[in-house]
Amino acid sequence: MALSIPLLAQRPSKSAIGFKAGLQGASFRAAGVNYKPVAGGVLGIYAPIWVTPHLEMQPEVLLSAQGAAYILPENGRSVVRTFYAQLPLSVKLYLDRTFNLQGGVQAGYRLLATSEGETVTDRFRPMDVGFNVGLGIDPKRGLDLTLRYYSGLSALLTDDTTTYPTNRTLQLTAGYRFYQFTQRRVRRH
Repeated sequence: MALSIPLLAQRPSKSAIGFKAGLQGASFRAAGVNYKPVAGGVLGIYAPIWVTPHLEMQPEVLLSAQGAAYILPENGRSVVRTFYAQLPLSVKLYLDRTFNLQGGVQAGYRLLATSEGETVTDRFRPMDVGFNVGLGIDPKRGLDLTLRYYSGLSALLTDDTTTYPTNRTLQLTAGYRFYQFTQRRVRRH
């Protein structure tokens, strides 16, 4: 008797709207500057859209608190905090009814930037664009747990011509699908 385990098991065909929140570690990546991570958070809404039994598209609207720390030779540590409105769009490939792989693109609009109590928003470019990859678990109906890495491709600073820092985040989120769309039934005569 042969034992076969399907790689892709079918998921229920439901699209939904949900709320998500989580923690993230954020930093900048730059040539010649050693930035350190800072703790941040993310919250917003998401809308998983059923495409096939193995595939979902997931647009999101998020508010994100991120930034980076760096060591100053004379003054010790300095922290920059940035706040973004983000629009990620991910494709979720389900390996079985619970686990999924995710990947997509993300655009962000910088709302505010601060450093040591001062507003430094004008030093940062308004747009941030990059890609994200991650893993997801949907352990029970309506709950989504995600571990996602974001890598920015846009240089952040307006007057920088040497280091070109970009955003990096690692986020752990929990989401709940509070409204699930019902599937239409086709009437047969």
